[in-house]
Amino acid sequence: SKLKELSNQALQTREAVTTAQRDANTKLAAQTAADDRHRADLAALEAENSRLQPYQAAVDRIAAMEYVSGRTGSFAAVLTAASPQQLIDKLSLQRAVGAETANQMKAYSAGRDRAAAAARASEMSAAAARAAAEQSAAVRADLQSKYKELQRQIADAEAQYSALTPQQQAVIDSAV
Repeated sequence: SKLKELSNQALQTREAVTTAQRDANTKLAAQTAADDRHRADLAALEAENSRLQPYQAAVDRIAAMEYVSGRTGSFAAVLTAASPQQLIDKLSLQRAVGAETANQMKAYSAGRDRAAAAARASEMSAAAARAAAEQSAAVRADLQSKYKELQRQIADAEAQYSALTPQQQAVIDSAV
C-alpha cells in the first residue's frame, strides 16, 4: 500500500511538474516579449530624444539671444524705442518670439515626458515579467525536487519488496 501511495504521489507530482514547466515556459515567453517591448521603448525614447534636439537647439539660441541682447522686457522696449512705430514693432516681435518659444518649450517638455513615461512603464513591465518567470522557475525546481524524492522512496519500497521471500511477496500481492 505504501508503494501504491508513493506511486500516486509521484504521478500527481509529475503532473504538477509538467504544469509548472508549461507555466514557466509561458512566463519566460512573456518575459521575452516584455524585454522586446522594453528594447523597443528604449529605441522610441532615443528617437524622441533625437526628435527633441531641434527644440533644444532653439532653446539654446533663444537663451544666447536673451543673454547677448540684454534687457528684452516691455519696459526696456519703451525706454529704447526711437518712435511709437518702433515700440509697436519691438513689442510685437517680443510677443511673437515669446509665443513661439513657449510653444516650442511645451512641445519639448511634453515629448520628453512621454518618452520618459514610456521607458518607465516598459522597465516596470519587464521587471514584473522577469519576477514572474523567476518565481515560476523556482516552483518548477521545487516540484522536481519533490518528484525526485518520491522516486527515491518508490525505489526504496521496491527494494524492500524485492528483499521479501516469495511467500511474503505472495501474501502482499494477494492483499493488494
